Amino acid sequence: MSEVMAVDPVLAASGWTVPGLLRARSALTPDETALWHTAPDGRWVGRTWRAYEQAVAALGHGFRQRGLLPGERVGIMAPSCPEWDFAQLGILATGGVAVGLDPHAPDEHIREIARRCNFAGLLLAQPSLLDKLDQAVRQRLRFVVCLEAAGTEDVEPLAALLGQAMPGEEWNQAQPDAPATIIFTSGTTGEPRGIEYSHRQMCLAASANLSAFPQVGPGSRLACWLPLSNLFQRMINLSAIGRGAQTFYVSDPREIMRYVGTIAPHLFIGVPRFYEKLYAGIEQVIAQQPAWQQALVHWALRVGDRHAAAGRAGRREGFGARLQFAVADRLVLQRLRGVLGTNLRFMVSGSAPMPGWLLERFHAIGLLVLEAYGVSENVIPMAINRPDRFRFGTVGRAAPGSEIRLAVDGELLVRGPGVFSGYLGDASSASPLDADGYLATGDFASIDGDGFISLIGRKSEIFKTSTGRRIAPTAIESCLQQVAQLEHIVVFGARRPQPVALLVLGEAIWQAGQANSFVDLRRRVAAASHALPAYQRPAGLMISTQPLTIGGGELTANLKLRRHAIEASHALGLQELYAHIDGAHGARFEAWSADRQTFLCSP
Repeated sequence: MSEVMAVDPVLAASGWTVPGLLRARSALTPDETALWHTAPDGRWVGRTWRAYEQAVAALGHGFRQRGLLPGERVGIMAPSCPEWDFAQLGILATGGVAVGLDPHAPDEHIREIARRCNFAGLLLAQPSLLDKLDQAVRQRLRFVVCLEAAGTEDVEPLAALLGQAMPGEEWNQAQPDAPATIIFTSGTTGEPRGIEYSHRQMCLAASANLSAFPQVGPGSRLACWLPLSNLFQRMINLSAIGRGAQTFYVSDPREIMRYVGTIAPHLFIGVPRFYEKLYAGIEQVIAQQPAWQQALVHWALRVGDRHAAAGRAGRREGFGARLQFAVADRLVLQRLRGVLGTNLRFMVSGSAPMPGWLLERFHAIGLLVLEAYGVSENVIPMAINRPDRFRFGTVGRAAPGSEIRLAVDGELLVRGPGVFSGYLGDASSASPLDADGYLATGDFASIDGDGFISLIGRKSEIFKTSTGRRIAPTAIESCLQQVAQLEHIVVFGARRPQPVALLVLGEAIWQAGQANSFVDLRRRVAAASHALPAYQRPAGLMISTQPLTIGGGELTANLKLRRHAIEASHALGLQELYAHIDGAHGARFEAWSADRQTFLCSP
């Protein structure tokens, strides 16, 4: 199953290189606004497509002057800002390869990536980030450029490169099938693995995005707030160039809700964890209102839910129901939507499954969240729900440029021009593709009669209980995520009769719950668990306030769970929990762990 990809005119004129895409856009709409960033006084400052192209051309010239050769690699470690994209395209314009580095990743991962890439140069937010690299790597660098480099030896400020006079040479020396970027993924286990993509592949990925979302047009407003070290956000920015959309940069992801109302995006992208926190924040604000206002809001949400469900089912509500919805929308729902500005048409969620109940609750407000799906080993999105063709609980239908089918065991396979050819430096001669050119994604899935794809779980994460049942932990976690005020939920249980769950709480909820042994939380978890088959209901809970973090190695850069790392760090607590379950023989129990850091109990 696949879909033909329509190509935007700007992409067709790009020569299938990333800098060529910018040049084609600048030639078409040179004086339209391309980028926005906040000045020190808080004002939003814009930059045109012409100015964007000039900045990239200047940096490309500057990198060539400093000895950057085609095929050589440059690392970028900085927050999301226009300069990140200027540097990336400037590197690519010389024929170089841009590699994003996440400053919040574990130091050992950054050092390993730097060793494998043999960087010719670096662009950093500040000189102190050099301390994250080995001395041997630093000695091989030909140049180091920083956003802030005042008074630092052997480090140049980016402004010096941007201010240099430009010669009359052709500034874009990129070739369509030459490497453009290397992304590193360790997934949820293991060491970082490099994946190289060409200019053509990145342009094809942008074309697939634009083909799926024709609603994004010239001048549409998009927020760039996810780390640009992650390809997800970079591809959105590249798609914005293709369509002539405006990009608003928010350098600190924690500040996105402060700015999103002003940005007023037409399309918003995020990960499930963001949407979970957003909805929890809405619920918290509702709970702080007077009783009569809470009653009004809950009535409006019920009306909105009924209206949205009718729309999803293709039913037209009766006159009375439509009138109720008009009143509910005017009094309540449009105010809730206003938190994200006045232009929003839909939102996109990627990187992990989003609970169905949460999709429905946002839809009741009038906020449509569309799930999409891809894997690091295929730069082109594999499946996308669209505003006019979506189905909750699925990741949509196959995206243009990706051919999808299922293996005999139900694993999802993909073939297409965006699929990688192997991991960087992998000496193995074995191809990652099967005899027909398909890549095994590692995800179990099903495909319905209309072509909508439902993910079941990662092959590496599905475990068997001692009774022989196969458990996909994400299904249980999605069900329990509707319990308010949980930071994270992680399900374990391989070779045990029943699964168990780790519940991570915020400090305030932790302190409040200790007084009564978390009885309210346990009651709500038990109630949510009733929607699950009996064999999937957690037999025990580990309640903790120890956060799961990227720096601690428990989360990936996309906020996915690193289950093996989490299980290892909670091994002693799990042993104690299993001992209490076995000793209780089905009765209720509660106890503190030996270190008093975790509360162990039945639901």
